[in-house]
Amino acid sequence: MTAIATTNTTGLRRWWSVIAILIAAAFFTETVFAGAMLSGEAWARQAHAMSAVALIASTAAAALASLVTLRRVPHGLTLGLTLLSLAVAAALQIAVGKLSADGANLRWIHVPLGVALVALVVHAVGVARRLGSD
Repeated sequence: MTAIATTNTTGLRRWWSVIAILIAAAFFTETVFAGAMLSGEAWARQAHAMSAVALIASTAAAALASLVTLRRVPHGLTLGLTLLSLAVAAALQIAVGKLSADGANLRWIHVPLGVALVALVVHAVGVARRLGSD
């Protein structure tokens, strides 16, 4: 690999690591809103709902951008597909959460799916940190 290609890959790795870490922080913030909501804080329900929509939109946008820009970079496709899976799973999480809020007995799915989302976002950070490596 040439010095220019290595520099470009290092820059990509750095930027996509930052993006993945920001998405991870947003998912963590979502869990804080969920905990506040379950603790009876009135403001937390709307914060939880609004941030979930923003989280899906930003994760889907990052997934599409990574699929386009990183398709020829080692681990780039994996990052894009991981972020896309994260966005789809988060959309499913919203659907289950709304049904739970409307009285359906689905909190038993909503909470473990939230834990799985955290694991998936940690995986995305790990993949972003491996971008460009063989």
